[in-house]
Amino acid sequence: MNRKAVKYLRFSADEQSNYSIERQEMITASWMSHHDVELVDCFIDEGFTATNFDRPDFKKLYSFIEKNYRGIDYLVVADLTRFSREAGDALNIAKEIQRKYGVRIVSAGRGSVYDCTDHNSFFMMGLEFLLGNTENLKRMNDINSGIYAAKAIKQRYIGPHAPFGYRKEGRGKNVLLVPVEEEARVIRFMYEAFLKNVPSYIITADAVTMGFKATGNSALKKVLECPIYCSHQWVKAYKEQPAGLFPLKDQEPIIDVITWNRVQLKIKANNKPRISVADEMPLRGVLHCHCGKLLTGAPSKGKSGNYFYYYKCQDGSRHNNISAVKAHGKLQEIFQYMSLSGRQVKVIVSKSEKAFDIKMKDNSKTLADKQRELAKVEASLQSLEQKWIEEKVTFETYNRWFRDYTHQRSYLRAQVKSLSGNVDTSHSLLIKHIHELTDMGYIYTRANTVQKQQLVRVVFDNGLYFENGSYRTPFIIPQLSHNELIMREKQLLFVDKKGDFFSKIPSGGAGGGRTRVQTHLP
Repeated sequence: MNRKAVKYLRFSADEQSNYSIERQEMITASWMSHHDVELVDCFIDEGFTATNFDRPDFKKLYSFIEKNYRGIDYLVVADLTRFSREAGDALNIAKEIQRKYGVRIVSAGRGSVYDCTDHNSFFMMGLEFLLGNTENLKRMNDINSGIYAAKAIKQRYIGPHAPFGYRKEGRGKNVLLVPVEEEARVIRFMYEAFLKNVPSYIITADAVTMGFKATGNSALKKVLECPIYCSHQWVKAYKEQPAGLFPLKDQEPIIDVITWNRVQLKIKANNKPRISVADEMPLRGVLHCHCGKLLTGAPSKGKSGNYFYYYKCQDGSRHNNISAVKAHGKLQEIFQYMSLSGRQVKVIVSKSEKAFDIKMKDNSKTLADKQRELAKVEASLQSLEQKWIEEKVTFETYNRWFRDYTHQRSYLRAQVKSLSGNVDTSHSLLIKHIHELTDMGYIYTRANTVQKQQLVRVVFDNGLYFENGSYRTPFIIPQLSHNELIMREKQLLFVDKKGDFFSKIPSGGAGGGRTRVQTHLP
């Protein structure tokens, strides 16, 4: 009776020239013909890696063997690397297929029928798998070292496609990225608009109008974070060689390095992690320890079974372990001492009236100027469209000027909208509620958690910290510091000189890590 087999063929995209399906078909067919083995079925995975078994046809193969193993003697592959390049997983699956279903694996190229129950055969099978694994590691090592050398040392761009704004010129090692001026103008617009606080959706919409091709939610962010535009590229670490930002040789930048770095700083500022807000711990993420770290907070279970909240230093030290009840009570008392007198409120109202009049005059003048500029741009845009209709300008000329005018119009509309805001409403609210400053303790108590945090940040300029049972700050709004001596005598709040708090947090080491220092009350 003829023996029967299933075949498994595979290639990954980076090796198809060496191990094409046709070649594997020839090797396996030759072995089967020579050994008089009948083919039952063939399974092919095209473009899948051998580093795992998450391959569609391999899964079908395993399921087929599971259902039809009584009519199968062999699983034939051209080479065990076609089966897998991960020796451990491959050995286990080969043993499982033979133990459960009696199907032995065949390496047709080597002419070997492996038997997992025979120690010599199992050793040789393991050796072939290991050789494939080693070959894969060497190949990956060669690829990674070549990429690192090309990018970090030779400063070449080796990406498959040029990013929007550039085109590739030259071949092989002589490839250069050359700016495409029409597209480069769009990139510059996106960077400039972002630094001018134009909303992201407006930047993206205007960029698309100007010729930008991507429209996804992250398209703008990808452009703003791409160092290619300032003639640099990110390079991954390779063994002992460091990762980092490396320059591109002989490439003309679209964005200067200073502008690119300003954009990165702004992106990071916008992406600061949010600290969870809890009503029981309103000072968490706002109040600092004297070492400079923000205090965290959590409940602790007492002997009675009740929970008590405490603020603690985030570095795991015993710098501060403050009862939330005491911390809140002291802060409420501090705000009470900040309350303004009726005379002080009248002075503020008088000064605000004068400032409001000046602001309204300036706003009116600036708004009128921007409205005139906007009207002029819209008239130019309308004139351009009329010329295009009358065929007085070419499409290229129309397209170029249309993008420029649209760009200007977006900027001016955003400025007009901002200047048209109702300043009078803000001033009316100030006059309506300013009398409440005569009871700052009540304001703090009545505020919700988010409002309390914002109040603390504004009053103390993000510098409030806790040390030796008292609050301290390098800054307090001058108008609220009239009872500073009383708060100091009661050891509620000590106002240090500006910069004292930060001088207590020297940085050390290459990473700028904080160094603990000893501080004392004055």
